[in-house]
Amino acid sequence: MIRREFSDGTVINPARLAGLRVLANLLPLHRQKKILNEQSGTHASRLRGRGIDFAEVRGYQPGDDIRSMDWRVTARTGEPHIKVFREERERPVLLVTDLRSTMNFGTRRALKRVVAADISALLAWAAAMQGDRVGGLIFNDTNEFDLRPHTGRKTLMAYLHRLAEMPVTEVTAAQPRMLDICRHLARVARPGSAVYIVSDWQGFDKECERALYSVSRHCDLIAIRVIDPLEIQKPAGDYVLTDGRQRSRLSISSRDSAQQLTAWQERTNQLKHSLLHLQAPLIDVQTHQDPLDCLRQGMGFSADLSGVTV
Repeated sequence: MIRREFSDGTVINPARLAGLRVLANLLPLHRQKKILNEQSGTHASRLRGRGIDFAEVRGYQPGDDIRSMDWRVTARTGEPHIKVFREERERPVLLVTDLRSTMNFGTRRALKRVVAADISALLAWAAAMQGDRVGGLIFNDTNEFDLRPHTGRKTLMAYLHRLAEMPVTEVTAAQPRMLDICRHLARVARPGSAVYIVSDWQGFDKECERALYSVSRHCDLIAIRVIDPLEIQKPAGDYVLTDGRQRSRLSISSRDSAQQLTAWQERTNQLKHSLLHLQAPLIDVQTHQDPLDCLRQGMGFSADLSGVTV
């Protein structure tokens, strides 16, 4: 059963996104585990945790780690100096939300774009309530909105409104746009960040994987894939399709249905293989499923929420 706080239908409603705050304590991101897909066996580890910030350069003292030596200052002054770092009090959390035309699809409960917005909002609230800085990268086929991580409710609410206001775009070629956004992410993701990509991952290929390599080396990268069941396999039969204005009929044979399932499995295996290279776990959320349950399971939390209050 899907919790009433989650959206349904075809429109992203900022009031519904704001209301997901009540579920935030059910998703303790600071205790999340990194669980890779089955190709890597049962490997699970903690995420890196909060990063470190540069504090100062000072003179070398006996016992200091030589790996922290600042060789430029040492060469300039003729005296050994080291770099001093401090742990960040707030970890940057960057939420990448895909609202391309491929996300304007759904046959159960809600469109993929609506589910993706709900997931991003829930993650934003969970991170903010745990004291982390929240930022967002929202993109459609032609535009993107880039909000660097900050603390504060004002920034978070601005991000939620941007999710709802991002224009719906027409169908275009998905692959180049996915590459654009991976390259953009590589430019703005700072080391030590937790990066959540909420997308259907259509158009993700080897070039995209290469673009995300530096992100995966210095950040915790988590892939969340939003799927409609009809994308996995269309049962044989006759269907009526509509975009809200026009209607058309679609006939699916048993052979077409089997071929679609095979193609889906091949694409999924390719995606998992790429994400395995990036050491990024993949969490699948289907449009008819409860997003919180899927996220908790994918992050290594118990599915039993008894005794936890909202």
